[in-house]
Amino acid sequence: GEKKMKKLWIGIGIFALIGLTCLSGCLDEKSKFVGTWQTQDGSKSMTFDSNNKVTITGSGPLGFVSLSGIYDFSIANQKITFLSGDTGITLNYSFSSSNQLILSNDQGASLLLTKK
Repeated sequence: GEKKMKKLWIGIGIFALIGLTCLSGCLDEKSKFVGTWQTQDGSKSMTFDSNNKVTITGSGPLGFVSLSGIYDFSIANQKITFLSGDTGITLNYSFSSSNQLILSNDQGASLLLTKK
């Protein structure tokens, strides 16, 4: 058993190193999203998890976009993309503070979400 464990730890170590080189850049940003965010009136919420999934609940459109259900999300260059099958929507995002997220489109519509 001991030899096997040692091999496993070396494997984990190598994986962690490879992971960290990307993660420090990719993950720090992504980890800011993890958690539940709500609109001001509390009618909508978006819950991001660390497996690149977001669950959007609430009735009606999310501000200027009609999104509801479970989506995959990815982020790149200050943009977030919500994907469901072949359809996706990409929005700009910014954090005005650690617990406030602003999603906006190129037409200038924006939506403020606050972390619960």
